[in-house]
Amino acid sequence: MKTFKFYTTRFITLIAMFMIMMSIFSCAKQEVVSDLDFQKNLLAGSGSYQNTKHTWRIDSLTQNGTVLKLNTAQKKYTKTFNRDGSYTDSDGVIGTWLMPTIKDLTINSKNGISNISITNKYQLIDINSAQLHLKYDSANVKQDLYFVIFN
Repeated sequence: MKTFKFYTTRFITLIAMFMIMMSIFSCAKQEVVSDLDFQKNLLAGSGSYQNTKHTWRIDSLTQNGTVLKLNTAQKKYTKTFNRDGSYTDSDGVIGTWLMPTIKDLTINSKNGISNISITNKYQLIDINSAQLHLKYDSANVKQDLYFVIFN
């Protein structure tokens, strides 16, 4: 009877050890996302199911430090960044976007009406899951553009 108990206890111990080892080794490995990829995910979605684009609606705008009051049409302005690198806005501009660093955003666009190619370089000041703050310097005009997530 003692040998039966000994083997039963040993068998249960082996099963328990096997289960513990299997749970340790079968855990999913998570890939660490770089800071740049994290910023891209915030801007345009992660690319996974139903998260392939983000649309941002303008919330406010400053020009050379002065807050500009947006009219009704301006308040409807949106920028849509697709995870595949394509870009559209509510004015009919289409193009592509690049984020070479976590603080730089480049939009290469072509206006559908005039078919003129334009490259705009923005400084990405702040981004989170709800807000986007871009800075744009052109000629003698410095703009701070504030967007909120729209989708």
